[in-house]
Amino acid sequence: MAIIAIDLGGTKIAAALFDKEGEMHCRQNVLLDGATGTDVGRKIVEVIRTIMGQNPGVEIDAIGICIPGIAYSRTGTVWAPNIPGWDNFPLKQYIVEALGDPALRVEVESDRTCYILGEIWKGAARGCDNAIYLAVGTGIGAGIVIDGHVLHGANDIVGATGWMALQHPYTEEYIPTGCFEYYASGDGIATQARRALRCVRNYTGALAQKPIDEVTSYDVFAAYDAWDPPGCQGA
Repeated sequence: MAIIAIDLGGTKIAAALFDKEGEMHCRQNVLLDGATGTDVGRKIVEVIRTIMGQNPGVEIDAIGICIPGIAYSRTGTVWAPNIPGWDNFPLKQYIVEALGDPALRVEVESDRTCYILGEIWKGAARGCDNAIYLAVGTGIGAGIVIDGHVLHGANDIVGATGWMALQHPYTEEYIPTGCFEYYASGDGIATQARRALRCVRNYTGALAQKPIDEVTSYDVFAAYDAWDPPGCQGA
């Protein structure tokens, strides 16, 4: 038995071939290069075919696709805020029809669900019936398993913790990502640092070594480790 796993992000596709023991046998990384809508689906199909072509003697039993958003279990469609044109995209149907093999199982899930299932299979939550995986990266999400079952909830949005309202009033800045994510995700931390730097007078620390609009969360953590956190004390 072999499985092709696809991890779709906002900028690239990471794919790999695994055996039933979870051992990786090959991998592919493909940049999206600004692709949107159906073109992203087409790139996923191309990656799958590339892996199949590199392993002609291997029987592929299933394909699992992890998406950075919401996979709607009732309709088979997906929503991904970082991929234009994926407001209600029929990804599973597109992949099945493009590959032309009805016997090949294709599953699509949100990244947070894939994270927790991976930890239960091979990671820190192995053997657990109740566990939570909290992911903080470009976005913020939680994969939750209770009594051995993944929680999806109404409209499959359980675990979309980036949308938690941390404070009032709700502002238009929260619309693209949600309140929690706006402040605490990787992109959010960089956004808050850039806002703070614009308030600081006569700042010459580590974050002043590059244009404010180019400051990333990596820069913020590096500055923190150097005891040089940004702030508005001088405003």
